[in-house]
Amino acid sequence: MTLKLNFMLFAAIAVMMTACDKNDEPLNRTQFEIEREAPVRATPLLANYAQQHDGLTMWPSTVVDDSGLTGEAGDYSYWQEHKNEAQTIEELMAMCDIPENKLQAMSTANLARTCYNHPYAFVYTAQNIIYQGFFFMTQANCYRELMQRKTGALELLNLYCEQEYTTNGFALNALSMFLMTAVDYNALNQEQLARLSAEILNKIDNLIAVDGGVHGGPHYYLDRLQFPYLLGAFIAYHYDASLSDDDVNLLKAFITVTGLPGFSVKGVIITAEDVSQATLIISQSLERMEQN
Repeated sequence: MTLKLNFMLFAAIAVMMTACDKNDEPLNRTQFEIEREAPVRATPLLANYAQQHDGLTMWPSTVVDDSGLTGEAGDYSYWQEHKNEAQTIEELMAMCDIPENKLQAMSTANLARTCYNHPYAFVYTAQNIIYQGFFFMTQANCYRELMQRKTGALELLNLYCEQEYTTNGFALNALSMFLMTAVDYNALNQEQLARLSAEILNKIDNLIAVDGGVHGGPHYYLDRLQFPYLLGAFIAYHYDASLSDDDVNLLKAFITVTGLPGFSVKGVIITAEDVSQATLIISQSLERMEQN
């Protein structure tokens, strides 16, 4: 990947933008076959958000063995039949809940795909404040179930590697958000983090290759490249020991404002130049992770 190309491109763009039962025996995520990479900065960026929502546990340390689950994916047929009856987005989201018996029998691969196909994935990614997007995302019972599964994060990674932005950009952005939480709560091991880093770089390269990376005008960054870089920011923040304090603070700010220059969240604001610098830091960090 050509970092210089990425840096120059983003400088220009940023300026323009001014039926089985679960095994009852609990497992621990540390029992995975490959050791996890200990985060350099271990405290989840979403910790305060999770504490503000009673009963929300993000990627708990104790999980359920999902090896015997084979159920099919959810189809959202109830929502399709009744969506015109809803009065609020909350009612629409509730209509998308999968019946518990079907949800708990679903294979984890199909569960990840059910999350990916959620009818309101665009709601997660349409929030200017990324933490609001996480709130909507965690209302979906399929995603809450996925976080309880031993291979939940791995199946998200597998699905992410299969998808391209040319088919369903909104859903892939939502999938990026699912993976942000998995990275934030150390739900991926070292090999999986390296694989994810490589795939993010691949997606960025492919997107930049489309019409020189400016297809869609100044909103192209918002539509496509914003979320790969946000996902990369979580990896760089938690696992790159070479970052300076200034780099770390910039990445935290970049995530807080959802990568948007000139947009203020709780007093945090970044410039177009900050966006360019952040994307360069992220690209370099991902390359180091890929090589580990």
